[in-house]
Amino acid sequence: MKAVSVVVPCYNTAVYLEKCIVQLLQQTIGIGSIEIILVNDASTDEGATWNLIKEYEQRFPETILAVTLDQNMRQGGARNIGASYASGEYIMFCDADDWLLEEALDHCYQAAKEYDADVVEFLNTNVKNRDALIDPIRGEQSQLIVVETEEQRREFLLRIDERMTLGSQRKLCRRSLIREHQIAFVEHLIFEEPSFTLPLRFYEKRHYLLDEVLYVNYLSPQSTVRGNWGEHKWDNPKVWTRLINELEDRGFLQIYFPEIELLFFEWGFGVSIRMAIQKGYVLMKEELLFLTNMVSKTFPNIRKNKYLNEEQRSWRSLMITLLDLEITDESAAVINAVLKKYA
Repeated sequence: MKAVSVVVPCYNTAVYLEKCIVQLLQQTIGIGSIEIILVNDASTDEGATWNLIKEYEQRFPETILAVTLDQNMRQGGARNIGASYASGEYIMFCDADDWLLEEALDHCYQAAKEYDADVVEFLNTNVKNRDALIDPIRGEQSQLIVVETEEQRREFLLRIDERMTLGSQRKLCRRSLIREHQIAFVEHLIFEEPSFTLPLRFYEKRHYLLDEVLYVNYLSPQSTVRGNWGEHKWDNPKVWTRLINELEDRGFLQIYFPEIELLFFEWGFGVSIRMAIQKGYVLMKEELLFLTNMVSKTFPNIRKNKYLNEEQRSWRSLMITLLDLEITDESAAVINAVLKKYA
């Protein structure tokens, strides 16, 4: 068994992909300890991405597996397909335009084994220049989080910050945990990552925060988040609606209701609005009604959530106020002006 499987979803990424692959092949853990699964997500660049993937598979057949999809499934679907082929003890996801520092898999795997961690989460740095030389930066605040009680789980679910995120790239995950509980990404939508990382938090028992910068995030203007969202403008609330249904089916909504309710309110509702405003969109009356009705339908008693009552942040207060407003064409203009000021 390989130590680590790395899944890389690839869509029209021939320009960027080679650096990602080379950095994986140069990992200090050793090429014999890893498998690299490159998933061509039905690219439309006249075979450029797929040809590059096949070239590297031919050069490194013991390490690289090339997979191609007939239908574009977005990053979530491509990751799911790639993960289904994975055989490593742990699994990691890396975007094709990003790359891992050479020590990344070695340091993460060592931490996973030393602390018997279900997930090792580490840090990243952002760059706009693909030729930037980045050295690993190790801090002194690494931490093992042990989740054994229901109360510890509640705190664990609500911890979202720079070190512990809902993103999927900066994590080394125990593959058997993912397989056993059938954890997967939502497919065909963007902003899909919480659909994988949040369910994982309900099953983890040992989460290690590695205080080390090991992942380089390239701020590509063509990336999913920074590009044109088009018809995917409201994928984030759709992802969270599906996620809530899944957590209910898994039996977690009943046990951790106030925590899940708060996460939905902040990340399914509030973040959706904040991202759209920051992107420069003007929210029409119908869109505002869609979002507020979604909250009222899913969690009609959100105003009584104990966490909202404990801490009234300005953005939270604004989102609560938005739920109570009468939304018309005229008020929508005022709402957009206020949101733009605080987003």
